[in-house]
Amino acid sequence: MSLVPTVYRSTDPGAPLLSGAPGALIALLDALLVDGYGGGAGRVNGLGWTKEFGGVNVRAYRNSPVSGTGYFLRVDDTAARSALLRAYSSMSDLNSGSDATPSDALKAIGSTWEKSNVASGAARHWVAVGNERFFYLFIDTSGTFASQGTQGTHGHYAGDMNSIRPGDRHNFVVSYKGSDTEGSNNIGYGFKVQPWSGAASSDSATAAFVGRSHSGAVGSVRLFLSAPGVTANTTVGNQSTFPNYPYVGNGGLLYGGIDLLEAPFTPRGYLPGVYAPIHQRPFPEQTIVSDVDGLPVGTKLLAKNVTADNIAGFSTSWTGQILIDITNSWG
Repeated sequence: MSLVPTVYRSTDPGAPLLSGAPGALIALLDALLVDGYGGGAGRVNGLGWTKEFGGVNVRAYRNSPVSGTGYFLRVDDTAARSALLRAYSSMSDLNSGSDATPSDALKAIGSTWEKSNVASGAARHWVAVGNERFFYLFIDTSGTFASQGTQGTHGHYAGDMNSIRPGDRHNFVVSYKGSDTEGSNNIGYGFKVQPWSGAASSDSATAAFVGRSHSGAVGSVRLFLSAPGVTANTTVGNQSTFPNYPYVGNGGLLYGGIDLLEAPFTPRGYLPGVYAPIHQRPFPEQTIVSDVDGLPVGTKLLAKNVTADNIAGFSTSWTGQILIDITNSWG
């Protein structure tokens, strides 16, 4: 496959439906990560992950062992409204592996990803972007697509972050929604940011879990997110004190990478293929942004709104925006 990302949407011809039913997320991930979907000219391939182990509403996927870590991602989709995820550096069967991420000590049940605010077969729209090493999945958990489109979706992600540690073998991350309770407003914390002086010392401050610390010591650790200019606990691209777009100083966009840190001033790496605008939601949902200073000529960015801390969907207070590179390899 390739490190150039592919964009998938629930509105694509032949795209799987997601709902608050057991197995619904597995069906979606089977298609996104491995099998693809659609037919004829509208067919899209999967991202190049593999299905290594499977059971009833449970899977273990693996990202590329050539371009990536070859970590396994176990998804337990036996419940209706949410699924439980845990990664491993290796697995001997569907239920056994090394370097559990998150570890049992951090999360006995794994990392919770919410599918829907109701336990039913009602469809929930989604958007996904990824490659053979890493993917983002944005879900309309509240079912507000008719009125909001996907601008109020909550974001999840899993795969190899871009590590600052040379030769890193354990930089696989699994995002976290901010709590273990279905239906709570602690949701979408995978894109909640803090200043570099912040911490991931509690569930509500944790954006993700990573296979091992930058020291290489065995044991998964918590991570928090940060982005340029952030001085408050908010969603990426949502701080109200950011300057207006376009910025008067350069007539264009202010932006930067999204960092993952283990502790105050202790960076571990950064999210691949995405940027944080230093403006409050500068573009309409799913705008294609091009000709951005500082990026290769021809680069296109997908503006994707993402909501945290409000299960009802779009909220001015908690909806921010990320800019996803849909043109270049996520190196």
